[in-house]
Amino acid sequence: MANRREFLKCTLAAGLAVGAPTLWADGKRQVFFAGFSHETNTFHPVRTGSFGFGQVARIPPAVWEDPGLTVIAADHARPNGGGTIEEEPCREAMNRILDSLRAAMPVDAVFLRLHGAMYAEGLGPAETVLVGEVRSIVGPKVPIACTFDLHGNMPARIGRFGDILVGLKTAPHTDGAQTADQAGRILLDALGGKVHPVSYALPIPMILQGEKAMTTSEPFRSLVEEARRIEREGVPGHQAKILAATLFVGCAWTDSPDTGMSVIVTADGSREAARAAAVHLARKVWDARREFKYGCETAELEDGVSKALAAKESTVFLTDSGDNVTASAPGDLPLVLRHLVERKVKNAVVAGINDTPAVNRCFEAGVGKSLSLSIGCTVEKRYGPPLVAEAQVVRLIEDPRMVVVRIGDVEAILADGPSAFTSPQQFPPCGIDPLTRKIVVVKEGYLYDALTKIAPRYIMLLTPGAGDMRIESLTYTRRRKPLFPLDPVVTFDPDAAPIL
Repeated sequence: MANRREFLKCTLAAGLAVGAPTLWADGKRQVFFAGFSHETNTFHPVRTGSFGFGQVARIPPAVWEDPGLTVIAADHARPNGGGTIEEEPCREAMNRILDSLRAAMPVDAVFLRLHGAMYAEGLGPAETVLVGEVRSIVGPKVPIACTFDLHGNMPARIGRFGDILVGLKTAPHTDGAQTADQAGRILLDALGGKVHPVSYALPIPMILQGEKAMTTSEPFRSLVEEARRIEREGVPGHQAKILAATLFVGCAWTDSPDTGMSVIVTADGSREAARAAAVHLARKVWDARREFKYGCETAELEDGVSKALAAKESTVFLTDSGDNVTASAPGDLPLVLRHLVERKVKNAVVAGINDTPAVNRCFEAGVGKSLSLSIGCTVEKRYGPPLVAEAQVVRLIEDPRMVVVRIGDVEAILADGPSAFTSPQQFPPCGIDPLTRKIVVVKEGYLYDALTKIAPRYIMLLTPGAGDMRIESLTYTRRRKPLFPLDPVVTFDPDAAPIL
């Protein structure tokens, strides 16, 4: 049910028991654990029609190792693709998790690993829908803890479904383990009766590229520090402790009514305190709305390559942001590779072009062979033709299935599916030391933290694609209106946020 108060009224009217945690024969309490996450890119040209299932990552040690708890670990469901998710497979994946929960009932708590930007036809924000259905199964008294990426698009109603709502605070992301642990410890305290968490979600009518809200630059760095301060000190006029405060940037490439920034606060026993903290933080974000700029060096394709070639640094990483695999773009555009080949650039490598047919042909040909190869545009066909070139097979990699080819003096790593090179450890299996190359191209937006640590310099290329940073050129059909900065007049009064 959408409203927990309505659920409680119905339960009491039916004479059913609600309240204290179950006392199991072994003296332990049961925590149901599952995952359901996706950063849906609705500008991806292909809809997603299936899910994959695996183990849930990052079960918090605070929960997993507690001797008083039994963790019932269900699946982690992830869509097999980046585009808008079809309703039927999404509903089937949700039902798989919900059926596991029903089979485990009664449980004393639920812990869900989510992202926050999943979007499915007929369902909309599927992760929020799932939390609502979990609530309808477990009732109003069982605590539900959820963790999110800070790039989630968060509806206001998520605050009615979940008790403990905690998101990442860093971009690039470095605090996944800490976020899971924070949520886990709050959940343990709730089970022990030490806290009574309640949450409040406050959407902000503002859309922002994640690369303009990096915790390595202002104003987002200071805004996140303010959220941390609120967690430590609380808010004036309220005695309740603030257990968690998250600034959600949102995912600009998910065209939905919920797309945009938001604030979610979890407080101890007081939704009024949670709301007051959310209002305070939302006002800070809104006041800073014109100050958000890219938190990294940016350039158009030709200019960015020229800067890299002229750079005093021995290696310059270039990110192909329009085809950003980490934002669920297809990852198969050869635009940067074509440009490097046509300019006869030396000592460059392009990492991770999604092209299964080209990979298969190279495996058939074998190492050392040359062949005429069509590269790219097997999925994304809106931004030019594939690159057709004479390529030499340099290396074959079995797991994950990839090939390295050389075209002139440029090498390209072709992958059997979308491939994001986010760590230095991904290069050695390809026989490549990135720091021996003048230019290294990866399909990301901002450079991931592990690569930033080794990169002498990096430049984000403003390239076209499903992840185009120039969001004003994208055709949104479902977004809320008005929305800053896409609409000329947008007003927002955080104090007018509803009191739930």
